[in-house]
Amino acid sequence: MNKPADSAHSVVDTRERLLRIALNEFALHGIEGVTLSKIRQLSGQGNRSAVHYHFKSKERLVEEVVDFVTGQLDVYCKQAHAEFALGLPEHREWTRLSELIFDPFLRLFASGETGATCIQFLSRLTWQTGEQGQRFLTRFFNPYMAVFTPTLQQLLPHYSETQLRFKIHLAVNTAIHGLADFSMVMHDERLLPLVSQADGPKEMRRLFHDYVSAGLKGNTRL
Repeated sequence: MNKPADSAHSVVDTRERLLRIALNEFALHGIEGVTLSKIRQLSGQGNRSAVHYHFKSKERLVEEVVDFVTGQLDVYCKQAHAEFALGLPEHREWTRLSELIFDPFLRLFASGETGATCIQFLSRLTWQTGEQGQRFLTRFFNPYMAVFTPTLQQLLPHYSETQLRFKIHLAVNTAIHGLADFSMVMHDERLLPLVSQADGPKEMRRLFHDYVSAGLKGNTRL
């Protein structure tokens, strides 16, 4: 009596597994460096048409991986929007506002293995898929940043709207690439004291936000 439900559950599990394997492989090797056959083999599926059955094409698979990744990030972005909507005075101060804007990237990265892989995939997407990747990211990040842009313009009045938008794009890329390359820290022995100290994660978070916010603010006194 339970076979139809069990079968449907199995289909969902297979699809989810294929999606997560695709995410991991795209993050490691880039979209062009991974074949549907490779994804199927890693999933243990004997059916050669398994990926096509669930996703129809590689292009559609990439779109669904993007949707999955941005969905993971969107959880933290919505929290940032909700906090900003409270109108707290601290978010009129440059450093705290910058932290609020870019903390979702850091929180996703620190959320676990899947979160770190999502960031790595986003990093790949910004440069390895050309216009397609840029369109995917712009579709997500423009609405997110639009909520903060009026306040950013008030805090950075010496930049035109176009100049500020350009700097925002650079800051987003900096945040994504910086986190994606975080493994470099673990291979620099001179940074191990920072990594191993009790408040190491807190200090690295502070330094991360210092770096990103300084690039967005530019050479000005605020």
